[in-house]
Formats: sequence, structure tokens, C-alpha cells
Amino acid sequence: MTLPIKCNFKISEKINEGKIRCNLCPHFCLLKDGQVGKCHARHNIAGESVHVCLGETSSVATEPLAKKPIRHYLEGTTTLTYGGFGCNLSCRFCENNCISQAENREISNNAFSPDQLVQIAKIYNCPSITMSYNEPILSYEFLIQLGKKCQENGLKFILKTNAFVNKEPWADICRVTDSMNIDWKGSEEKFKYITGASEYVLPDRIKEAYDLGIHLETSLPLYYQDDELEDEMKIVGEFLSSIDKEIPCHLLTIQPSYKYEDFVFNPDDMDRAKDILSRYMSNVYSVI
Repeated sequence: MTLPIKCNFKISEKINEGKIRCNLCPHFCLLKDGQVGKCHARHNIAGESVHVCLGETSSVATEPLAKKPIRHYLEGTTTLTYGGFGCNLSCRFCENNCISQAENREISNNAFSPDQLVQIAKIYNCPSITMSYNEPILSYEFLIQLGKKCQENGLKFILKTNAFVNKEPWADICRVTDSMNIDWKGSEEKFKYITGASEYVLPDRIKEAYDLGIHLETSLPLYYQDDELEDEMKIVGEFLSSIDKEIPCHLLTIQPSYKYEDFVFNPDDMDRAKDILSRYMSNVYSVI
């Protein structure tokens, strides 16, 4: 998919007394000079919302695209995966919290440019580049540049994202993106509980991405209590099937980590969730 690229979104807006408002995601963080937002990545530097470690990497690796998980796109291929730092959600079960919730990071020399990543992908014969590990939308400027470079060089551009982003920058992101795996972390009440967010834009962002022709797959972490599981699977099933019952759904087990160190996953929940969701969706997978 290639759409005309138009990127007029202004990330930050000056308010008063040296404060700015970051307009990238629904937190709309108000930041004094030098202050960092809830994402642990974007700072107020000289009156602008700036990602202080743009291009800095937490990991670069070639791996099967199915590991993202994306199973119905570029099947059987590897992707060059790039990850940075920070996340605008604080999921209680986050297994990557050491990079997603890192604060007060010092800038290092461990960084890549979009051109360098494209060249690495070509060297390793990867037909795509994926931004993953942390939340890619925080690196909005870098993301847009990398997506454009992929289009110019015949590579597909892929995101693993929480889609917690405002509508205008999301439209820009979608214009340079070919495929996404979007995390579904529950209905509005459960989403706000597990992520710490005060807004719920996920259904809108999913529908907008689908309507723009992006190949879409979803990941559903199973962190629910027994009495919540059926209702939650019904909600997501009814929503996704109203868009397209062929959207692949990947059910994820939760490991003890971060604020869920004492969590014990019930293996029966995987079978129950798959059975319920399969009543609505055609492609439901268990990721153990």
C-alpha cells in the first residue's frame, strides 16, 4: 500500500509561562522547560516537544515476521525489527518495562538513521522493517522518515503498536505504514485500569487504520479474571467482526512481570478465550 504522504501535524503547542502541550497522544502532557511527558521519552526542550533519544536503539534484530505476531502478511519472511525507548501507557503486566518505562535516560551513541536501517534490511534480505519492543509512535518524526525511506526502497513498513495516539498524527502514520499489529487491551474500563490511561481511543484508531487499507492484525493479552473473560472476548469479537471477521487475532499469555509479578496464568483461559472469540472471528491463534 502506498498513499500520498502529507505531514503537516505540529506536535507541540505553546501555552504560557514557558509551558507547552504535547499533542501526539491523548495524554496531552503539559510540560515545563526540561520536563518529560508520561511517555518517558518526549521532553520540552526550548519550547518544543522533542524525543531526546530519537533513533537510539534498545534492540535491532532480524526475526520471523510471525513473531510480531503477524501471520497473514509477507508469510514466511523475516523482518528487521528496530526498537527504541519509552511508552505512553504503563501496562501492569509489561514484560519490556526496562525499556518502556525507563526514566532519565542519557543519550548514547547507539543510534541508527532511517537510511542505515534500510541498508541493513537489504543486506539481510528482509523485505520489511518493523518498529516494535517499545511504543513506536513516540518517535513520530523518525517513524515518518523511516516509513518514507521504506517506500522509496521497495520495503514494507510495519508497526507493533498500542495505537494510543491522536487522530491527526495517526493519519500521518497510517500513510507510511503497510501493516500493523495493534494491541487490544480490553474494553474501556479494563483498558483504563491496566494501562493507566484516562482516554479510550483504541476502537477509533483500529477502524481508521483498516479503512485506510492497512493490513491489520491484533494481539489480545489475557490478563482477565475468570468471571471477566467471556464478557471481554464477546466485546472484542463483536467489535472486530463488525469491521472484518477475517482480521487475525492473537491471544497472548501473560508472564509474571512489572506490577504483575505474582500473576499466575490459567492455561484453561487460553482455550476458553479461543473458543469464545472464534464464534465471531475466523482467524484466532494461541501464542504461548
